[in-house]
Amino acid sequence: MSRQFLHRGLLVIALLSLGALLARFIPAPGASEIAGLGEVLWLERRADLLIQMGLMLVGALGIRSLLPGEEEEEEAHDDVLLG
Repeated sequence: MSRQFLHRGLLVIALLSLGALLARFIPAPGASEIAGLGEVLWLERRADLLIQMGLMLVGALGIRSLLPGEEEEEEAHDDVLLG
């Protein structure tokens, strides 16, 4: 389970990095010279956005750690059946 989780995590990180690089170097179609909300936030408050994304990731992983694993679910199911 942990090896599979590690592989999936690395794949997600690689795909997000690739998407960030593509978004950085390939302009959106119809992009104008007027700065949009996303551009203003990214240029002026980059650290805030990165910290918020990190906190969301940590929160999601924290919630996942609270959920029972596959082995725990099977044991609980067996205990209920045996009474």
